[in-house]
Amino acid sequence: MTAAPRIELAHEVLAPLFSEPRPEELVSVVDAMAPADASDLSRASLQRRFDRKYLLRAESAAALLALVAEDYRVVLAGSARFALYDTVYFDSPDLRCYHDHRRRRKPRFKVRVRHYVDRGFSMLEVKQKTQRGDTTKHRFEREGTELAMTDAEQEQVRSIAPGLFHNGPLVPQARTVFSRVMIIGKRSVERATLDFDLVLECGERRRPVPFIVVEVKDTGHGATSPLVLALRAAHAKQSSFSKYSVAVASLGGQRTTTLRPLVTLVHRGLR
Repeated sequence: MTAAPRIELAHEVLAPLFSEPRPEELVSVVDAMAPADASDLSRASLQRRFDRKYLLRAESAAALLALVAEDYRVVLAGSARFALYDTVYFDSPDLRCYHDHRRRRKPRFKVRVRHYVDRGFSMLEVKQKTQRGDTTKHRFEREGTELAMTDAEQEQVRSIAPGLFHNGPLVPQARTVFSRVMIIGKRSVERATLDFDLVLECGERRRPVPFIVVEVKDTGHGATSPLVLALRAAHAKQSSFSKYSVAVASLGGQRTTTLRPLVTLVHRGLR
């Protein structure tokens, strides 16, 4: 079996980007939210779901969460409420996953190895956007914390998405690091994530993202979700923001009309 190359973990190479303390108001709101329990996690597992993404100014996060705090519980990462995620995205040498996304093809796939830094484990994850528009996620437990795929893991992905391998094995193409707060609806089958301090990396280039990415995941009937209503009231921008695709488009030298508005937002921030 081919030896996997070492990829240093986020806390070893990106620690300076996370040295700024979080705003006290945000920490207070998140700390005051009730923690989710096992029944919440089971009810909102949503391995097959519909996703909606919103882009929000960082300074609006505390007020947004305060508005909906009574409707959601926060998922703990061990004992922490802010979890650090370190993710390497894999694609074919000719960027099949990236081009399928920018062309909005369905079905399409996203392949990543995600390290849950606070909890000390990694998962191989394959996401599929189906013809009907929902998302199916396949997750495989991994041994150790290496962020490179083994030959056996390449075969696991091939069994799900053989079309990605027409040009050889998948290779690392981009990386993201961010802090996440995850919340679960108390009275709805709904899960949402708020990603802070997002850093995109492609090759030797890195760029911090100057806004929060909020993703609401449900069964497709969440139009009256308290969080969605609060996001609309806060004038959050609904978007098909893909961390991987935006990283490749903004840092990997790929020019695309489809993703240009999102690349501009990453460079200039929300107006």
